[in-house]
Amino acid sequence: MTRMFYSLLLLSSLALAEPGTVIRKTDLRDKPFLDAAVVGNVSSNTQVDIQSRKGAWMQVKLPSGQAGWIKLLNVRTSSGTTSSSTALANVIKTGSSGKTVTTGVKGLSAEEIQNARPNLAEVAKMSSYAANSADAQKTAQANQLIAVQVPAFANSTPTTAPGSNIYQERRR
Repeated sequence: MTRMFYSLLLLSSLALAEPGTVIRKTDLRDKPFLDAAVVGNVSSNTQVDIQSRKGAWMQVKLPSGQAGWIKLLNVRTSSGTTSSSTALANVIKTGSSGKTVTTGVKGLSAEEIQNARPNLAEVAKMSSYAANSADAQKTAQANQLIAVQVPAFANSTPTTAPGSNIYQERRR
């Protein structure tokens, strides 16, 4: 009985995995964050099993058995060839034939924005990273930056123009 339970559990976890194809070379990370440690590289056209999704990330398992996280937009979830039964499933799942799949990352809803609350501990943490004027001047001098006066714009629309940086690298 226990053996049958574990077999069903294994089969159910396999059924949840969705096949995908990596469309461009990408890093495999240990967590779904850009600053997470890179645990490997995935070549384009590599077949992967998608284990789960979190925001703009997919947890995948490679043919080698290695698992990790890659960006959602680096994976195509449609194989391009479908049988009649899987075509119907793809219509239900994607609203199309399943041959073209558009992906994206959901933004915040109006309710989420309205109910948002600041994390004051993180605000204080960010404030601790601020540099004072004296430190900024020391850093500019150490990197051989020179002050450049930038005239104010006549209109009130902020624009970014080439060379409008406060500091520019000194040309040697």
